[in-house]
Amino acid sequence: MCLFRRIFSITRRAVALCLCAFVGPVSGSADLPIADAHVHYSHDSVELTPPARVIEIMRSANLKFALVSSSDDNGTQLLSNLAPDLIVPGLRPYRRRGELSSWFTDPAALAYVERLLQKNSYATIGEFHLYGDDVNLPIPRRIVELADKYNLVLHAHSDAAAIELLLAQNKNVKVLWAHSGFDQPDEIAMMLDKHDRLWADLAFRSEVGSGGQLSQDWIDLFTAHPDRMMLGTDTYTPERMYFIPDHAESARVWLDSLPDELAQNVAWRNAYNLLMPVWEKNRSAQQLLADSQASGQNLCSQPPSADQMLISGDPLSVRLRPLSEPMVSEPMSIEVVVCGDGAQSATVELSASMPAHGHGTNYAPEHSVVAQSTGQSIHRVDGVILHMPGNWRWAIALDSAHGKNQLTADFDLR
Repeated sequence: MCLFRRIFSITRRAVALCLCAFVGPVSGSADLPIADAHVHYSHDSVELTPPARVIEIMRSANLKFALVSSSDDNGTQLLSNLAPDLIVPGLRPYRRRGELSSWFTDPAALAYVERLLQKNSYATIGEFHLYGDDVNLPIPRRIVELADKYNLVLHAHSDAAAIELLLAQNKNVKVLWAHSGFDQPDEIAMMLDKHDRLWADLAFRSEVGSGGQLSQDWIDLFTAHPDRMMLGTDTYTPERMYFIPDHAESARVWLDSLPDELAQNVAWRNAYNLLMPVWEKNRSAQQLLADSQASGQNLCSQPPSADQMLISGDPLSVRLRPLSEPMVSEPMSIEVVVCGDGAQSATVELSASMPAHGHGTNYAPEHSVVAQSTGQSIHRVDGVILHMPGNWRWAIALDSAHGKNQLTADFDLR
């Protein structure tokens, strides 16, 4: 058997070969699915373990899915293309491993993130390392803006102070706290009590369920926050990719001591509920753009459909389309297509008001970018609530290379 003390004295390839012989469950039942919310497949891992072998390892662990981010992004894309049913991609701001302490002051790292966000779809930005007041530097602030713009969860390897600052910067962003900050259960509970937009993974927390038993402080944390904690392996070195099945099986042992519903939550459901709606929405948006590009069509070059409201402007115009039947006091989603020169970089803010009453809606909707291509951008606005029938007015605030302007259109709700 490979002893831990020898792992770093032999070559990585030898480690991988040695560990490969021990892949597979050693005890317990494999019936409980596991969501692994902390996997990396970085450039050195790609060199040592082929993508097909990685997928084989994950399936042998009975993973429902894995959140994968890599340095560089190539590894994540290889796995996602090979097993789109299994891989949820995250975007790390690192091109190589050595950038974890420099990315947040490196304009090239930010440019790398922005370029890939225009090219691919993701569920998260991260895992990234960021501590204390560094959160307030210009590049991390821009990362938070991008997370809001592209409907992404921030996966932050940070101390509690940095988590607080991240959440304070934007009222919409959600944060997955990598390793739970390596904090104690009572400290994690205090953070979760305070922030309803915070979740936490247990990657590299070997003390959780040590010896197959959960200590009371961890049981108390899971019980108090049954929908906020999730599992993760953290394959930060190539050899750790082979730990995924054993990590999953070890988790099943201590999860068995929890009530069934709570065990299911921690095992996979919490990660699924946080990440999968984001990933499905972003993946669908990317597919819409890909289909449009494959057909050579630009949505803005087509006549408005019967269910679209065309709002003309110069130099940009807008098309609005409800994605569900508008109903009084019922949340609905609106598709906003911006057309014209420079539309691909435009930002949008949609609001509604009743001019005769002198007030607007009582709720702030969520805005996200669906797709961008030359001369057009597609946005989605969720949580629009028109709380009474009558005469309403849409207001669309646009910010583009042409400056800021606002378009309006009146409509009736009956």
